[in-house]
Amino acid sequence: MAKINPQRLQHTISSLKARFDTDAINSMNDVAEIYVTGMFVVMGMGYDAFVSKCAAPEKFTIEELMQLSYVIDVKLESILKVVVKQGKLNFKPKDISKFLIK
Repeated sequence: MAKINPQRLQHTISSLKARFDTDAINSMNDVAEIYVTGMFVVMGMGYDAFVSKCAAPEKFTIEELMQLSYVIDVKLESILKVVVKQGKLNFKPKDISKFLIK
């Protein structure tokens, strides 16, 4: 298990809370950039999983987003707003025309 610095983690959590509360988080990559080691440990995730989900946040489970909301003490809706905004940029719709009546 990765070793975390409790003071740095507390500072990170406080910073993330303030940034979510003021709409200063523009993407979930911002979350990973602050103190990735502390965040993936408290989220109960592996490093690679956490970083890849921050890059493509639509891949987070609802349970993981609820955990993040709990950890940094912000409304789930604040996190979902960022996730959906970034997820829309990542979304590549599949062509379903072959399944429709012509």
